[in-house]
Amino acid sequence: MTMSVRKLHTKAAGKVKCRDFFKCEKKECPAFSTESLECWLVTGTQCRDEIQGRFADKLEMCFSCGVLKKNMDVKSMKKSCMTAQKQIMEFSRTIQEKDRELQSIGMGLAEHFDVLRRVSAGDSGARVTGESQVEFLESLKKVTNEIIESMDREINEHKRTEELLHESERKYRDFYQNAPDGYHSLGPDGTILEVNDMWLRMLGYERDEVVGRKKLTDLLPDDAKHIFRRTFPELKQRGSTEHIEYSLIKKDGALLPVVINATAVFDDKGDFLQTRSIVRDNSERNRYENMLRVAAEEWRVTFDSMPNGVFLVDRNFTVMRANKYISSLYGIRLEDLKGKPYHTIVSAGQVKDAADAGRLFADTAEFYDAGLQRYFIQHITPIPDAEGLTKAFTISLVDITVLKDKENKLTESKDAFFNMLKELDASYRDLKGLLDSLIRSFVNAMDAKSPWTKGHSERVTYYTVAIAQELGLKEKEIETLRTASLLHDIGKIGTYDVVLDKPGKLTDEEFALIRQHPVKGESILKPIKQFVHLLPIVRHHHEMLDGRGYPDGLKDVQIPYLSKIITIADSYDSMTSDRPYRPAPPKEYAISELKRCTGTQFDAEAVEAFLKVLHKEGGPAGSPGVIG
Repeated sequence: MTMSVRKLHTKAAGKVKCRDFFKCEKKECPAFSTESLECWLVTGTQCRDEIQGRFADKLEMCFSCGVLKKNMDVKSMKKSCMTAQKQIMEFSRTIQEKDRELQSIGMGLAEHFDVLRRVSAGDSGARVTGESQVEFLESLKKVTNEIIESMDREINEHKRTEELLHESERKYRDFYQNAPDGYHSLGPDGTILEVNDMWLRMLGYERDEVVGRKKLTDLLPDDAKHIFRRTFPELKQRGSTEHIEYSLIKKDGALLPVVINATAVFDDKGDFLQTRSIVRDNSERNRYENMLRVAAEEWRVTFDSMPNGVFLVDRNFTVMRANKYISSLYGIRLEDLKGKPYHTIVSAGQVKDAADAGRLFADTAEFYDAGLQRYFIQHITPIPDAEGLTKAFTISLVDITVLKDKENKLTESKDAFFNMLKELDASYRDLKGLLDSLIRSFVNAMDAKSPWTKGHSERVTYYTVAIAQELGLKEKEIETLRTASLLHDIGKIGTYDVVLDKPGKLTDEEFALIRQHPVKGESILKPIKQFVHLLPIVRHHHEMLDGRGYPDGLKDVQIPYLSKIITIADSYDSMTSDRPYRPAPPKEYAISELKRCTGTQFDAEAVEAFLKVLHKEGGPAGSPGVIG
C-alpha cells in the first residue's frame, strides 16, 4: 500500500521536460533531443533565445526557472552540487593560473565546496556565510544558499506529505478492517483477493484459509451459486450491482444470509480487474421479515376464521377487505367484494346514512336483512392514522337470529316464568319459616331444661352476630354463625337436670358429663342434611387456642374461626349470668377476664371486635345496656 502511494505521489509531483514546460520548438537545443529532465546540467542549451554555457555559468538564470523547481529533488540536488563543485574547481584552477589576486575567490570557493560537500552528505542546515568583495562569489553565495534552502523546504514538505500519507493510510486501514460490514474483493474468475477483519469474523475463517485460496463459489450453496453466476457477469459488464441476496457458508457449516453491494475496478483499457464488494449480514432482517410473514398469515387465518362477518372499508365505505364468512353469507367471491360500496352488499342502509352524515365514530346498531331473513348486530369501529384522524373502518356483523328467536320465545313465556318464580319464592319462604320454627323449638326445649340457662342461646347469638358484623364477615357467614350460635348448646338436652342445677362444685364424673355436650350436640344435628356445615362449629365451641379446651384439645388454626367467636360470646354470657353455685359477677370482671385470656383461650381479633361492640352499647368500659 505504501509503495503504491509513493508512486502516485511522485507522479503527482509532476516532473517535466523543458521543451514541454515552455512549449519550446528549438530542436537544435541539446536539451530538446535528450530525455534528461535536468536541463540545467546540459551545456549549450538555448533557453530564452541565448546559448547557455556550463552549469556554473547559468546558475542564476536556472535558479529562477520553473523547470528546475519542478524537477529538483534530493538526487538531482546531489548531482547538481557535484557538477557545480566540479565546474567551480575548474574555475578555481583557471583563476589561480591567471591571477593571484583571485586567491580570495579561491578561499570563498573553498567554503562553497565545503558547504556543497556537507549538503551532499545530508546536512541540509549548511550555509555559505563568508563575505567577499568579489561580485561573482556573492552571487554564487546567494544562489547556493537559496538552492539549499529550497531543497530543505522541499525535503521537509516531502516528509510532511509522507507523514500525512502514513496517517491517512492508518485511518483507512482502521476503517477498512473494523467497518460495520464485511468486505471482499474478487478477481475475474471469482477468486477471493482480499477480505477485511469483519468479513472473517462474520464467517469464522482465518485470512490465509480464503485469500488467494478459495473462489466465492466455494462458499456458496447451490441456490446461491445460480444467483452468483447470473449477477457476476452483469457486474463485470455494467460496473455495479446492488442488493444481491443469498447465503454464504460459514466455516462451521452454518448458512449466513447476506446482502451484497458491489462495484467493479477496471484498468486504463477498460478491462475488468477486481470487485469491491460490501457484505452485510442479513440475518436480523430475515428474522423480522419471517416474523412479519408469520404475523400476516396468522392475521389472515384469524380474520378468515372468525365466526362473524368482518369488513375493512375506507372513509367512503368502499370495501377494502372482507373475510370468508361474508363471502359465504352473501354468495360473493372475496376478490369480487373488494371495491364494492358497503351498502350495495349489506342492504341495511344505516351505514350509508352514517357516512353521508359524516359520522366518523364508533357505532352499534341492530337491523333485519329481509333478503337473508336474518337479524344482525352491526359494530362500526374507526381506525385512526398516525395523526389520530380516521382513515378506515372495521365493520363486524354478528348474526343474532337465534338469539332473537329465543328472545321471542322467552317473551311469550315471561308471565309463566314470573308466576313460577313467585311460587318458588313462596315455597322457599315456607320452608325457611319451618326451619326457623324447628330451630326455635330446639332452643326452647334446651332452655326449658333449667331456669339458669333460660335465654342463654339467644344472648350468645346476639353477641356473635354483633362480633361478626364488627369484623366485616360476609352475610352468608353471619347467617351460618347465627344458626350455629342458637344450637351450640343443643347437646345439653341429653344432660341430667340435676347436674345443670347443682348449686355446689361438680364432681369429676359430673364435669366429664358436661364436657360431652358439644359431641352430643354434633350427634343430634348430624342426621339433618341442612345442618352438616354447622357440625364442626358446634363441636368445637369450647376449644382453646392453647389446646386446653374440649372435646378434642385443638389449637389455634385447627379451631374453626366461627367457633372461636362463639367461645368468646358464650364465656362472656356465662360470666355475667347467675348460676346456682354463685351470683353474677360485675361485667367489668368478665371484660378483664376476656383481656387476660386473650391469646391463650380467646382469639385476639375477635376479642377486640367484641370489646368495640360492648363500648358502642354503652357503659364505662363497654358495660352493655340492652345486652346486659
